[in-house]
Amino acid sequence: MKQRIHIRLALLVLALVAAPALRAQKLQQRMADRYADVFDYSRVAAIYEDLDGKGKSDAASLRRLALAYRKLGNAPAAEGAYRRLMITPGRNADDILNFADQLRANGKYGEALEQYAIYAKERPDDMRAQGYLRSENLFYRLKRDSTSATIRQLPINSADADLGATVMEELLVFSSARGDGAGGRRMYAWDDQPFLNLHTALLKGETAEDPIVMRNDVNSRYHDGIASFDSLAKRMYFTRNQYYYGEVKRSERGELNLGIYFTDVVNGEFGQLEWSNLVPFEHNDENFSTGHPRVSPDGRRLYFVSDRPGGIGGTDIWFCDNLGNQWGVPQNLGPKVNTPGDELHPYIAANNTLYFASTGHPGLGGLDLFYTRIGVNGPGNVFNMGYPMSTRFNDHGLLLINDSTGFFSSDRAGGQGSDDIYGCTIRPPMIHLAGIVIDKNTREPIEGATILLKDEKGQHVKRAQLETLAGGKFRMEAEYHEKYLLVATASGYYQTELAISTNEDPLEDIVVEMVKYDYAAEGTVFDGETNAPLAGATVVLTDAKGEEVGRVTTDATGTYHFPLLKDSDYKLQAEKDGYFKQSARITTKGKPSAIIVTDFRLFPLKVDQVVRLENIFYDYNKSNIRPDAAVELDKLVQTLNDNPTVRIELSSHTDCRGKDAYNLNLSEKRAKSAVEYLISQGIAKGRLVSKGYGESKPSETCVCEKCSEDQHQNNRRTEFKVLSK
Repeated sequence: MKQRIHIRLALLVLALVAAPALRAQKLQQRMADRYADVFDYSRVAAIYEDLDGKGKSDAASLRRLALAYRKLGNAPAAEGAYRRLMITPGRNADDILNFADQLRANGKYGEALEQYAIYAKERPDDMRAQGYLRSENLFYRLKRDSTSATIRQLPINSADADLGATVMEELLVFSSARGDGAGGRRMYAWDDQPFLNLHTALLKGETAEDPIVMRNDVNSRYHDGIASFDSLAKRMYFTRNQYYYGEVKRSERGELNLGIYFTDVVNGEFGQLEWSNLVPFEHNDENFSTGHPRVSPDGRRLYFVSDRPGGIGGTDIWFCDNLGNQWGVPQNLGPKVNTPGDELHPYIAANNTLYFASTGHPGLGGLDLFYTRIGVNGPGNVFNMGYPMSTRFNDHGLLLINDSTGFFSSDRAGGQGSDDIYGCTIRPPMIHLAGIVIDKNTREPIEGATILLKDEKGQHVKRAQLETLAGGKFRMEAEYHEKYLLVATASGYYQTELAISTNEDPLEDIVVEMVKYDYAAEGTVFDGETNAPLAGATVVLTDAKGEEVGRVTTDATGTYHFPLLKDSDYKLQAEKDGYFKQSARITTKGKPSAIIVTDFRLFPLKVDQVVRLENIFYDYNKSNIRPDAAVELDKLVQTLNDNPTVRIELSSHTDCRGKDAYNLNLSEKRAKSAVEYLISQGIAKGRLVSKGYGESKPSETCVCEKCSEDQHQNNRRTEFKVLSK
């Protein structure tokens, strides 16, 4: 009994001692919550640093400390807080995801992927992690092409935040915390910088100069910034804290949120800007933020950012349609664009491409730059703009003044300080496609299939051709087009064509199904002079009745492919403007299965064009046509029949061994013998001239005694030359 009393007394003493400390800790946490409500994250961090230094941090405290560091942009400290949180009892799955995001923002991509994999095991249905894990080599692909854009420094930046550029006639309008104008150097608790004010600078082509603060009829003592100019209505929309002609509108929690306001240019003299009265956007609400307005070029739609109820993530992109004298009901842009993260800074170009910044789509850093096409059915697939537009830092606020030149904001290293405005020139965007080629019936992967892309005009897309890898998988990058035709070919399979919509179809889960066949004709058309594959040649397949059953125009690979029927005869003909036509006869009769390979070498059809006839051999000291030579001459017969207006000189050449006169006489006899054979096969005599050159025109110019046997063989040749076409 005495022992129990002593234990109870000891516990009571501990409770009495611990109670003041616990009360003090809770008081500090309540103070931190109040500072967080007014975005004073410096004081929030200081409180939790104090608790951490006293060894009193639990998972909740470390979580709030890491968040405060993130809000302050102190990436190394945020990472350190998350690392301690990972080994503290009470950490949850959201902490793992936030840690992975912080590692990514710090450029530690390998470690970030490890944390995304851990998170995916705990929450397998959350696509935020899956987006990184299922896209192979994502970070490498986004970072590897440093030539995708040119970035320029601008002379208008300051040591404080400069961001949110828009164009107003000949001026660049932007926001700056440099402390000029209304509010002066009064500091904003969140980042210890002055409140943002709207500024203008003279637009000078790809740069801007001479920044000045706008007048107090636009700027207030709170934040004013992130503007958009409607050139049709001569109206400027911009973001500011909910402060309207001296009245502060706070939320029910006491927060001073953001709203959209607009004002009109009343005199049009941009040297002396005069503005109409300020008007609040009809869909502002003091209980949530509304900002980052952007009017479409045709003035019919207003895009903006809000954390209003009904959204998908932290802040989403919304839009309202222009109803004449008011803006329609706000509509969320939907889950293709909006994520559980933050979407900010929308900009809509004249071609209906929406550019925006996001922390939720897979990317390199904090805020990355993305784009999507807005169609009749809403936004399409979303694409990261990649390095150097997107980096491990915060990149946002892209604005284009033409198809490729514009401005954006970033807090990347090398600037004047905080956020800076940069000039940029971007090239046409690239997209990534990936998938698998399989046998339609067995569902087994097909390795070695050739994949290529054609655009809407049927033109082969550059940098978009490959062979499938192990497991039939393929990955490729291609220039952006709204529509593609993916063409798959594989030996023993029918050619497969798959239409792809860039904006609607899943581009990294493409399944190409191919059907196997027993008979086929395939081959390659080459340029006879260069031996390179010949694009633009037409290969026609006709049956025994002369009826066309297939036609293909070769692409850059020069290849063609036709399925064939059993026990059937066919004719193949290859042609291209400015080239000799060629044809060949093939058959599947008497064959259980067959892939008949027939290559064509098309020579330019021009006067004095010389074509060597391969495999025309004669017995030693003979001029009669051997059976194997007849097979090759039959091909020339077919070529002359395919090109009925061509007149040729058929010539024979010898090597240098033997006397000149003897070689000349022998070559003349051989050439005459070949011409007589052609005549016997129905070629008109008037189309043929025979000529023997002996050893006078060697193709190999070696010294006779030192010529190799191969060189002698090359000099013993039969050729024809075009005399007229």
